[in-house]
Amino acid sequence: MKRLFFCTILSLSVSAIFAQGVFDAMRYVETPINGTARYMSMAGAFGALGGDASAISDNPAGLGIYRNSEFALSAKALIPVTQGTWASTREIEDFNFCLNNASFVLSFLNSEKEKGLIASNISFGYNRLKHFTRSFSLAGETSLNSMTDYMAGFTNGLSEAELKLTDDYEPFDNVNVPWISVLAYESGLIKPGDGTQWSSLLNNNKKSTPYYQAQESGYLDEFAFSYAANISDLVYLGASFTMQSLEYSLISNYKETFQGGGDFTLKNYFATSGFGWNFKFGAIVRPTDFLRLGVSIHTPTYFKMRDNFGGKSTYNTTLLGSTETPDGQSTYRFTSPLKFQASAAFIIAKSGIVSLDYMLTDYRGTTSLKASSSDIYLDSEPFALDNEDIKNFAQITHTIKLGGEYRINSAFSVRAGAAYVTPSMSAQSVKYMALNTIRTDLEYMIDRGSIYGTAGFGYRSTVGFGIDLAYAYRQKLDLFMPYQSETLLAATIKTHYHNILLSLSYKF
Repeated sequence: MKRLFFCTILSLSVSAIFAQGVFDAMRYVETPINGTARYMSMAGAFGALGGDASAISDNPAGLGIYRNSEFALSAKALIPVTQGTWASTREIEDFNFCLNNASFVLSFLNSEKEKGLIASNISFGYNRLKHFTRSFSLAGETSLNSMTDYMAGFTNGLSEAELKLTDDYEPFDNVNVPWISVLAYESGLIKPGDGTQWSSLLNNNKKSTPYYQAQESGYLDEFAFSYAANISDLVYLGASFTMQSLEYSLISNYKETFQGGGDFTLKNYFATSGFGWNFKFGAIVRPTDFLRLGVSIHTPTYFKMRDNFGGKSTYNTTLLGSTETPDGQSTYRFTSPLKFQASAAFIIAKSGIVSLDYMLTDYRGTTSLKASSSDIYLDSEPFALDNEDIKNFAQITHTIKLGGEYRINSAFSVRAGAAYVTPSMSAQSVKYMALNTIRTDLEYMIDRGSIYGTAGFGYRSTVGFGIDLAYAYRQKLDLFMPYQSETLLAATIKTHYHNILLSLSYKF
């Protein structure tokens, strides 16, 4: 069904009809371990070590470890291999190459002093915190489950007149009518019953087979300005001001083929961009020559976000054709959680390092603008339901990182590491759509945690030049649902991220 939309852009600031609660929130704030080749080869366990551009991002006090100025660049090849398992397993491989890190450190060292302020260091850094690159495909079992049943139940309470296009009425303009119901009605996927009750076009015991494809892309970048002080080579204190830039897009296709003939495809696009800022503070203490202890805190990141989205239904039912929504748009503010990290590193005979980091992130939220700074919240009362979902389904996440380095001689070092990140949300998480939502993407994924295994080596010349290589493996597990259902089995999405990193540095 084609029609002319005189106003195809809907722009509102803060309205609950746009948000998707815990699932959008976790997508943006969950950040994997990422950084320079040396940092990655030790699984990011650098909170008490410092002396590395990515270590500064974790703990700004690590900047105080520098005794020379340095310029460094890192590049990364990322190969995500995603296995989607529903009725069968399908695998898709992607590729991304990017500048992963760039930093410039200026060290102002007073080599004649042994007590007090020995060095004041500043740095300017760029870090790619996250890639969203991923594609996957799913094929489900033939069963009595159908999205058309969900659409019918979601539409209950609306009259046919509220969904029907006429010469003087456009249902997409009615703020009380969800756009998914309009698409379902115009596609012939639901049919009216008594009063405001609706049912699926499928007769009882008629089965359907689901298929799903998705392609994600985008990034989360950080630009940091940092300062650190070295006090008597015993205490290092640091602070950073960071700005973050977010770009994300998702294109998805959900299809059902009906037993006995007919099918429909629901295509959705969603894109968001955001800009945020935060502060980081840290300290490293060296009580003995073989032990370093570190602690850092990251304030919440305050984002201003802009979403664009829309949906299209292509159908071959009792009707044949396609219909699509107008372009939806929203702007809102979003705050990510406070993070706390504690670290310990052991220096063994001046040739070995064992380092352990622990990070705690409380993703649980509240609806109040006066909520504590450790909470995630969408800062307007219309987002009350979304904030309640975050509070109910988000969890405290624990990240444990263990890394080691052995210096073979003054020039060569070898490294290895491992890490584990607990799930950021409950396995019972459910996506509740607002009854007047204009979003038509019904699918959602439940994070079930990540594991890492890393290795690498480095070379340092006597003239200040350094090169590091690393391979970092990450396995991320998600549960996928195409729509809310008590009987449909979730699919499993297992993504294997293969990271190959090269870092070049020069000390002067």
